Amino acid sequence: MTVSDVRPIAPALEPLSGSVRVPGSKSISNRALVLAALARGSSVLTGVLRSDDTDSLLNAIRSLGIGVRADGDTVEIDGAAGRPASTGAACRIECGHGGTPARFLLALGCLSPDSVTIDGSSRLRARPMMDGIEMLRTLGADIVCLEEEGRLPIRIDSSGLRGGSLRLGATASSQFISALLLIAPFLEEGIEIEFSDPPTSESYLHLTIAELQHWGVGVEFESESDALRWIRIRPGMVASRDRAVEPDASSAVYWAVASAIVPGSAITLLECRPGDPQPDARVIEAIGLTGAAVEHGDDGITVRGPRSVRGWNSIDASRMPDGAVAMSILAACALTATTITGLETLPLKESDRIGVLKRELERCGAEVIATSGSLRIGPIPSPQLVPDAPPISIPTYEDHRMAMAFSILGLRRGGIVIEDPRCVSKSYPRFFDDLDRLRG
Repeated sequence: MTVSDVRPIAPALEPLSGSVRVPGSKSISNRALVLAALARGSSVLTGVLRSDDTDSLLNAIRSLGIGVRADGDTVEIDGAAGRPASTGAACRIECGHGGTPARFLLALGCLSPDSVTIDGSSRLRARPMMDGIEMLRTLGADIVCLEEEGRLPIRIDSSGLRGGSLRLGATASSQFISALLLIAPFLEEGIEIEFSDPPTSESYLHLTIAELQHWGVGVEFESESDALRWIRIRPGMVASRDRAVEPDASSAVYWAVASAIVPGSAITLLECRPGDPQPDARVIEAIGLTGAAVEHGDDGITVRGPRSVRGWNSIDASRMPDGAVAMSILAACALTATTITGLETLPLKESDRIGVLKRELERCGAEVIATSGSLRIGPIPSPQLVPDAPPISIPTYEDHRMAMAFSILGLRRGGIVIEDPRCVSKSYPRFFDDLDRLRG
């Protein structure tokens, strides 16, 4: 392993201070890119996250014959008015590690008049796709799994997809349902989904509904006992528009945790607002329960670190599952233990995040009990939570969240070296630049 393949994290000997405007939301960027690609007319998106994931989706949109012009975080897309035109040739799309692009493209590819093949890295090939494939097949899509049923690579020949009704139980990921909702206005029959069980990661479905409404799409839905029962989207054209993408809450939470665990720190998360529909925005408010101060101002949210933070005792992260990785780092640095529940989707992410967090936090000195959907984290003992702690090299498992999480832990527990730090390019390419700047 070369020097460029690792990054030592120097412990914070002084409080962190400053402000940071994290890149645009990955979740909103990907949803807006799909809607802009299918809208009628030219849309201009500003503040778009430029990362491995979003660039993968942009390249796929280009491959489908849709005009894309990108200049930094400003992207202009010439929408296909619901159906991409034929390029005259079969289309092959490589998604790299990108789970969201691949799942959204399962649905988007069904609108293309050309045959579309979707593939990705070995890690992406291992991630489940069967739920999305079965949903689309039920609606009439012709999808062939080229090697293993339910996994990439797949070939789509479904330009005549009309839409219709589905009854769904629990799924491996909400992204399959979000993908259907995003193409629903462009299907002749629209889409109606009835849920027999509470949907997985429901908060992300609400984010999709909010984005559709932002683009003028009428979405009907009903909830019972705080769980979605059905969603209906009728067919209709979507007009192009200008869209400014909000900062990524899933990235902002790492700085909120950093400020909370390094005593005396004060970091302002520029343009982050209370009431943000992104699921992980809830994490920032939850940090206020640990003794850190969370202050709302005109320019954003400021988090101030106390002398010490306390654990949450027990907290349900089912509505903020990606943010649970950052929460685990705070829990490891707290005075008291924390049980985080609602983590059933974490083993299906870029890595088995429950297994990885247990393994690597234990190596750092924490006591961790893991189940299929929870983590109980006993804090790292004070004698080990020091700048001169024994050196430890943290593998990141090609998972951007793990690289960011253990970099933040390295501010309190010395000796941490991050392997493959470049994996942060999946969602936050300038993460380490911002880390250096906030250290002063």
